[in-house]
Amino acid sequence: MLKVGIVQLSVEEGKIEENLLHMEEMIKKYKDESIDLLCFPELCISGYDYDVAEQSFEEERSIQALAAKYHLAILAGISLREEGEMYDAAGIWDEHGVRLGIYRKIHLWETENGVFNQGDQISVIPFKEWKIGILICADLAFPQVSSVLKQRGCDVIFYPSAWGRGPGFAELFVNCGRIRAAENQIYTVVLNRGDGDREYCGSTTVSNPDGTVLASIEDTKEGFVKVVLEKKKIAEIRKTIAWTDMRQEALYKKLESEENGYG
Repeated sequence: MLKVGIVQLSVEEGKIEENLLHMEEMIKKYKDESIDLLCFPELCISGYDYDVAEQSFEEERSIQALAAKYHLAILAGISLREEGEMYDAAGIWDEHGVRLGIYRKIHLWETENGVFNQGDQISVIPFKEWKIGILICADLAFPQVSSVLKQRGCDVIFYPSAWGRGPGFAELFVNCGRIRAAENQIYTVVLNRGDGDREYCGSTTVSNPDGTVLASIEDTKEGFVKVVLEKKKIAEIRKTIAWTDMRQEALYKKLESEENGYG
């Protein structure tokens, strides 16, 4: 089993010190909930104040320090600077503050393209006998990347997000998470922000490997939910609904390479 705590965090854009203090408050509040991993959403430190983000150099070190101080593994979305380049990234740091893995967002949204570099790699992160994948926000719309993670043995994909509010936005966010879970027969966690000084649709949702909802935060405000993920449920669903055995990878590649035409 994997015991996961999920914080639908309210973030104040560009207010690094305030956001870090608020994250620490959440860690102190939930660290004794008997969890293996505490999770926070996309860009939860500097947020979408790009001027501040471009001058933010220590976000990973801040997460490492919090993880080590409270002896708790953390998953969080950060602005990551590497060799002079900026990335919208998310990673996992263990209870000693050691980075276990990092992901750099592939599908950048609108103004993000003028600030962040596009990632071009995905990986499976081993954690407590689980294989974890991380994608971010708009990546949720693209089954191609989650399919690769599934093929590499991923058990659960986390999508730390900053999914805005608008007509149908919450339904789209939840439904994308559910279908990514069902089509890959793995768990998904679509982890949104709560309202801060910008509005978000909330609706953080954990989906079972058959696409049903295991747990959710049915609000736009800050919230917390704890879930227990079970590997046996993955095996049971794959046995009951044999989609994994029906996959035709060689045929899919052939179809992708063919020119469009009429049969």
